[in-house]
Amino acid sequence: MKKSDFRKETLKHMKNLNKSIKEKADQWLAEQLFSTEEYKNAQKIGIVLAMNHEVDTYSIIKQIINQNKQAFVPATEYSTKKMTFQRLTDLSTLAVDEKGIKYVNAPTEKTDQLDLIIVPGVVFNNYGYRIGYGGGYFDKFLSQHRAATISLIYDIQLNNDFNTESHDEKVDRLIIAKTK
Repeated sequence: MKKSDFRKETLKHMKNLNKSIKEKADQWLAEQLFSTEEYKNAQKIGIVLAMNHEVDTYSIIKQIINQNKQAFVPATEYSTKKMTFQRLTDLSTLAVDEKGIKYVNAPTEKTDQLDLIIVPGVVFNNYGYRIGYGGGYFDKFLSQHRAATISLIYDIQLNNDFNTESHDEKVDRLIIAKTK
């Protein structure tokens, strides 16, 4: 199977996940994240603005801000295929771009220097390699910038059958919620 097939199949499972199971899994994943040394020691944390089928990051972002840590979300330049991170200080400053992706619509700090990055993805293997949405933005960023990396995932996202490629970047740690 091609990566796109793994992605398509897993997205279907994620979108069909029972709502109450998903909410419990999301809460458990957030609690596990907050208890890690990587999170406790981080001040600048990179995290995505999740879509509905992904692990809820909004409650995590609120906690980051409430704990006087700094939340940074991807700021993507589609024309140059570059991504950096922009500080999010208030969820009311979010807007939606031409691809339907939320972003910070305020003049806040941008940086590539983060202490921890919560790396998104669709499919993961047990070694920390992942299949994302196909743009390569995170692999490119991670290949050029060092920070601790954690991915918060559902067990339905685990699959060891895909082949990794030379440009794929490994996540340091997976936190996996049971949904089955």
